[in-house]
Amino acid sequence: MRHAKPHLALLVMAVAFVAAAMLFLPRLGIEADEAMLANGIYDHGAPWYSWKFGGNEIPVMLIGYLGALKTWLYNPYFLAVAPGPVSLRLPMVLVSAATLWLFFALLDRAAGRTAAWIGTLLLATDSCYFLVDATDFGFVVLQFFFKLAALLLLLKFHDAGSRGALAAAFFLLGLALWDKAVFLWVLFGLAVAGLVVFPREIRRHLTGPNVAWPNLAIAAGAMLAGALPLVIYNIARPLETLTANAKVGGEPVFGKLPVLASTLDGNILFGFVTAAEPGPEPGQPRHWFQSLSLRTAEWTRHPRFNLMLPAFLIALPLVWLKDIRRPMLFALLMCAGTWLAMALSKGAGMSVQHTILLWPFPQWAIAVALSRAPVKLAAAGAAVLCLANIAVTNQCYADLIRNGPAVRWTDSMDALNRYLIDSKAANIYAADWGFIETLNLISEGDQPMTAVDGTDSDTIGRMIAAPDGVFVSHTPKYAFRPELRAAVEELARREGFEEETLATISDRNGRPTFDVFRFRKLHL
Repeated sequence: MRHAKPHLALLVMAVAFVAAAMLFLPRLGIEADEAMLANGIYDHGAPWYSWKFGGNEIPVMLIGYLGALKTWLYNPYFLAVAPGPVSLRLPMVLVSAATLWLFFALLDRAAGRTAAWIGTLLLATDSCYFLVDATDFGFVVLQFFFKLAALLLLLKFHDAGSRGALAAAFFLLGLALWDKAVFLWVLFGLAVAGLVVFPREIRRHLTGPNVAWPNLAIAAGAMLAGALPLVIYNIARPLETLTANAKVGGEPVFGKLPVLASTLDGNILFGFVTAAEPGPEPGQPRHWFQSLSLRTAEWTRHPRFNLMLPAFLIALPLVWLKDIRRPMLFALLMCAGTWLAMALSKGAGMSVQHTILLWPFPQWAIAVALSRAPVKLAAAGAAVLCLANIAVTNQCYADLIRNGPAVRWTDSMDALNRYLIDSKAANIYAADWGFIETLNLISEGDQPMTAVDGTDSDTIGRMIAAPDGVFVSHTPKYAFRPELRAAVEELARREGFEEETLATISDRNGRPTFDVFRFRKLHL
């Protein structure tokens, strides 16, 4: 019974996590990065790099640093289940819930049962972990799972000398690299933390020819096996992942700290996942729990910051306490090493899908520090932090009910897809970023989508002149790349074509989000 109780409590926590996620999944439209996995499944969405065997094509890389692992997992799944917001997201939400179990087991082993409960509750209620994982924005869910599973396996190898566990751990680390090459940042943080905090333990497994070479060979071989598709890609296209993406940036490193702070306190979500304003037609609650969410948001005075940032800063000096020094130092070095590698990379560290890769080690540090307080004080502190997290997440839900999703997660995508189906256009030209992948996914490759290349005037000219084609773009207010539509319209004017608006597609809050248009030759 002693072992059954924590498992039952963890199961309840995981079920609550999934149930809360289900409030968000259907209301958020599918974001383009989420939908990118369809590029290796359906027509009109080619992967960046693939293997060809006869008439078959196996996707390997979706873009230069993003592997097709998730595409491989979802391809058979979408044979049985039609793609949509819930079907796309639910598997990753379940993986995120399983990750809570891994975190509990790891923290229990490293710092004790009290720290494990506090840390897992903090992670389960963390606003950014919850919402970023609910949408798997930036393909981070598998990164969390592989990271924690590998650390648990490395502990098993250390305790029992199981070389099978060693191989499995490094295979998962290699798989995480293929899944997303920015996992190199995490590996750097892990190397720094491990070498500083556990030098004797690492040396023990690398001492003597009968130990060192077999262990090194197993680790290297397993990691190579996990990352093999990424390695082959970088052989076929020499070091393209590194040369195209891994560049030291000229941006001020400490200028990226505000993004980290906004991720830690949950504020980064507002106006990014949910719209900042209600629009012409504010949403109304349709169920009792939606009314409860809105009333709770009023009662809590619309919180947009949790207490994780001050808690983390308060925990920092406690690294010098002798009895918690090693687990605290490991967590802080994991955070510092991962963030530094990220911050030094050009164009990185400026978005939540990057900074969230430090998770769950900020929660680890806070939990270890709190666990050494008197029991009542630790319980009260953990309760306050969790309630603040939940209040921010509830405010996100209240904003979603009232304001609807932000444009990246617009709920007008289904209406756009239905309109394009009814239009029976032979060719659909995307004159902006942010929807071609989503349309390809939800139409299961049936929409004849082509992206507009703003630098290719000849192709744009043929698109304009095509009698059976239509253009789609965000309306000017919501355009991500307004220069694409401007290039099309300018060329059309020069060639004597007149723009004809076919439809304006609005979201549920009445915001005009998409324009569908075509061009007709002017007859003088």
